Amino acid sequence: MLLRSRAAGALASPLRLQWRIGGVPRSRLSSVPAASAASAASAQEQQRGAPDAAALPKPQAPRGHGRQTLDYTALAACVAELQAEWVPSKVEEVVQPDPYTLSLRLRTPLRQGWLHLSWHPTAARACVGPAPPRGAASEAFSFVEVAGAQLRGLVLTGAALPAAWERVAQLSFGVRPGEAPSRLAFCEVQGRLSNLVLADGARTVLAAAHQVGGRQSSLRQVQQGRPYALPPLAGGVPPSAAEPLAAWRANVEAAAALAAAAGGGGGGGGGDGSSGEGGGEGGGSGGGGAGAAAGRQRPTVAGGCVRAYRGVSPSLAAELCAAAGVRTDAEPPALSDADWASLHAAWLAWLERLGGGRFAPRLDGAAGRFSVVGGPGAEFASAHEMVEAYYSRLQASEQHASLHQRLAAAARGALKKARARAAAFRQQLAAAADAPAVQRRADIIIANVYRIEEGASSLEAEDWDTGAAVSIPLDPAKTAVEQAEALYKRARKLRRAVDAVTPLLEAADAEVEYLEQVESEVAQLAVYSEPDDLAALREVRDELVEAKLMPPPPEAGLASKAAAKGRRATKRGRGAAAPGGGGAGFRRFEAPGGCVILVGRNNKQNDVLSHEVANPHDLWMHVRGLPGSHVLLRVEPGRGPPGEADVLCAAALAAWFSKARDSGKADVIVTRAEHVRKLKGGKPGQVLLAREDRVVVVRPHDSLAAAAAAEGGG
Repeated sequence: MLLRSRAAGALASPLRLQWRIGGVPRSRLSSVPAASAASAASAQEQQRGAPDAAALPKPQAPRGHGRQTLDYTALAACVAELQAEWVPSKVEEVVQPDPYTLSLRLRTPLRQGWLHLSWHPTAARACVGPAPPRGAASEAFSFVEVAGAQLRGLVLTGAALPAAWERVAQLSFGVRPGEAPSRLAFCEVQGRLSNLVLADGARTVLAAAHQVGGRQSSLRQVQQGRPYALPPLAGGVPPSAAEPLAAWRANVEAAAALAAAAGGGGGGGGGDGSSGEGGGEGGGSGGGGAGAAAGRQRPTVAGGCVRAYRGVSPSLAAELCAAAGVRTDAEPPALSDADWASLHAAWLAWLERLGGGRFAPRLDGAAGRFSVVGGPGAEFASAHEMVEAYYSRLQASEQHASLHQRLAAAARGALKKARARAAAFRQQLAAAADAPAVQRRADIIIANVYRIEEGASSLEAEDWDTGAAVSIPLDPAKTAVEQAEALYKRARKLRRAVDAVTPLLEAADAEVEYLEQVESEVAQLAVYSEPDDLAALREVRDELVEAKLMPPPPEAGLASKAAAKGRRATKRGRGAAAPGGGGAGFRRFEAPGGCVILVGRNNKQNDVLSHEVANPHDLWMHVRGLPGSHVLLRVEPGRGPPGEADVLCAAALAAWFSKARDSGKADVIVTRAEHVRKLKGGKPGQVLLAREDRVVVVRPHDSLAAAAAAEGGG
């Protein structure tokens, strides 16, 4: 059988940050210079040197929740931790794994790690995290060539916030610790205006992720050879623990009223720069705006906090309201004196935490929010770990959504063309089906040639096979023999067409079947739940590119390098994965009896699963007659055959991960893996079965994957 399937007063003075976890100091104090006076909010975006937004990619929001940008408090936590744990450290390698990230490999006498400096529009950050993906290479982007030449071999000698209440981190690099820095890096976390600027010790710009010229901004240029200037300060006043409750309340109420009058809820005045948080009251130049004006006309306490004070983001304002038991959308007149006192107490607690560096990183995965000053969610020992966990998933989700959209369109377009080709070939074969009848007419003419008079326009004769009278039209200008020869020639041509078109139709049908499988597996990867989902989509993309069904990605020049590294890693890992029931990248489930079930995510994984991972006595399954994943029920050596419950469990997964998912019932083929053969010359994922041991009928919605999806598990 052939299966073509694959299945913030006191802080206005130099701000002192001390990193603590659980009240235990983890670093010496680090100093951050005070901020200068605020600039006019109406000119901020131009002064910041905003690049042309139309020229930059606009990532999609992650599915399931709105995005949260890194605010001043979170950036302060990251900078404090970087100063405490990675200063001094040597820069050993510089790479740019994607268009928005510069990654530095740092080494201390005790360890090494990767510092990621990102200017992503919705995920800008500066934190230590996992190594960048395989195949990241300097030649992909011009910025990293300059950055590598300037930073490689230097020592990270300091990490600080050069302006209080502003989201800019300054990293200092020198030849050795204790010496004046020879290179500076400014990571500007400014929403869609985020940037990374490299400068020398005299603050002369050497390179920038986004260079901003005079046409883009007449007030602040960021260009090579020009002096570096910090982004203009946001409006509002610096938060101060010395400010009494009455004055603080009056500021918030006045700012809330101004925000409502402006139609932006919390935008336009103070706040945390270009916070740009989805759905929040943005501060500074990035908050509010036309998109927010339509939905936020009422003055709110949270919006007042964001507009009145610098360094306050919408997410922080929401946290303070939650800590005080006040609704985020509550209007100032609705709050009692006790509510104001409680909110002010939460405000002072935040300032005390920030000033003392007592951060408590937490990530609420269900709500898609994080905090460094406590709150709900899982606690992290490191602000860097938490921030990287949040933003790496956000970026992966955006990449997944974008890639899925392109793949779905490519598969849909290729399938439409393949079906059209198959239909055209069928029409040709239908026309060729007249060959016997044409030859029959020629035979009758030859048999009655003696009766045909010269110039006759028809022949009335008897079909000796059926005995029926037939009338054959003739050309009076031609002899009977000439007309018979013409009919014989036409019959031969029609028969040759059958011989030529039949294999073309078979190939077109195989292409349709293959593309239906691709379309099915892309549909099954529509939701991002784990990194393997994105990896599986990339494998599908590579497959379609190799088949010339879609253009290669912009980074295709590095594909061979990445693929070579990946192949070497795969070869190293296969030996351990195959016998133990592992299988990196495969979907993995556990049957009721404890057996491991592996499910391929795409054609490439189906091939590896069926022909490299499978042991001879493992049970192989596939939905019958429809595109779907290859499923393997592992049978460990020394154990008896799996129970019926385990077989049905695996079969239900085979039905779920196929085009039979929405069916009430589905037939699933079950056979030992030794009976599965790779089809010579076939498409990826196509196999030939030497035999089918049995066919079971299952309900796809009874599968473990269906139960997990119903519970929101993906």
